[in-house]
Amino acid sequence: MRVAILSAIHPTGDDGEGPVRGHLTVAGRSAAAFQLDLALRLGCERIVCFAEGLDEAVLPLLHHAEQAGASFHALGSARALSGLVKAQDDLFVFAEGVVPDPLAAGELLAERPGIVTLPAEAGLEAGFERIDRDHAWAGLARLPGSAVERLAEMPIDVDAVPALLRVGLQSGMRLVPLPRASLVERRWTLLRDERDAQSFEAAWLHRRIVPTSFAAPAYATADRISLAFAPRFLARRGRALLPFAGGFLGLGGALLAAHGQMAAVAFGLLAVGAFLLRMGLTLGALLRDEPMRGWSGRLLRAVPGLAVDAAILAVVALVAPSAALAAWVFAGLVALLALRATQRAGAGVASVVATDRAALAALLVPCAATGQLLPAIQAIALIGLVFLASNCRASTDNADLTMSR
Repeated sequence: MRVAILSAIHPTGDDGEGPVRGHLTVAGRSAAAFQLDLALRLGCERIVCFAEGLDEAVLPLLHHAEQAGASFHALGSARALSGLVKAQDDLFVFAEGVVPDPLAAGELLAERPGIVTLPAEAGLEAGFERIDRDHAWAGLARLPGSAVERLAEMPIDVDAVPALLRVGLQSGMRLVPLPRASLVERRWTLLRDERDAQSFEAAWLHRRIVPTSFAAPAYATADRISLAFAPRFLARRGRALLPFAGGFLGLGGALLAAHGQMAAVAFGLLAVGAFLLRMGLTLGALLRDEPMRGWSGRLLRAVPGLAVDAAILAVVALVAPSAALAAWVFAGLVALLALRATQRAGAGVASVVATDRAALAALLVPCAATGQLLPAIQAIALIGLVFLASNCRASTDNADLTMSR
């Protein structure tokens, strides 16, 4: 069995005051919660957390562990650990306050026991504990369960995590160097106080999502609002689904308004729906430890955009005069295809502008209100086609120049 040993018991202040280091939060989650996520990812079936008790900061850890099918035990002393760990178990030991990079941790310790280390100078500068002349402990180790038996030989009030580390070092456990890039790029860190937590939170958020430029004004605003409110949404992961729910409700409301021939209202609701779906995509990127890859990842990322385009086309069809339905739908379809082709062209600002369906829908609100919806859609389609034609011509000219050499 794999057992994780966490700690959330030591205050940040030297005087015994201040928040508990293990409860320092990043993007709405505590350092201990990050460790728990990694432990579950590494296959740990039993989670042991040293804490003062099952208070409001520890209870969410218990609930998360149990929902994932693992048992959770909050302990006050190291002696109680002996009844929970067998000699044949694997221990994953976390220093209090450490937030490891899950991808690097899996590569370093998933297969073999070891103690993750840093060069002493760099480790001490980042707040980690020196373990010998050349090395500092990076805050994560995989040890054999038999190490717990040695705790019985130590004082009753021994701190379990440092004691287990010493046992591992004395037994000659291999040292596994942490790639320096993980520390330099702030993908692996030790939270010593609230300032560290705030600094790491900013790096953590912006590493996962780079807001789009204001060439796509609505989506750029959605990205920045998502980043600003990410800690509140991510503290309870279910909240991150709220923008998706609101976005699809907005699209549904737009269809109802279009059915009632309220074209301006319909496009206003489309703008809101597209804006909220963009927020949902941004928050979804923050929830994942690694980007979605393969055809399934591309499909999941594409669904909100396809839903918005389908809703735009449906609204155009619903508000079109019955005698000119085909012309309206054709114009809408050409406009959307031109925008998608411009997105794929990857031609700087134009491709960014073409992504922003919330801004497009907002632009069509006054056009619908003044009865100029079809000319506006035709103009968008024409602008897109002219851009694509000029871009294609430029590419062809460059190809001819290359071939003439």
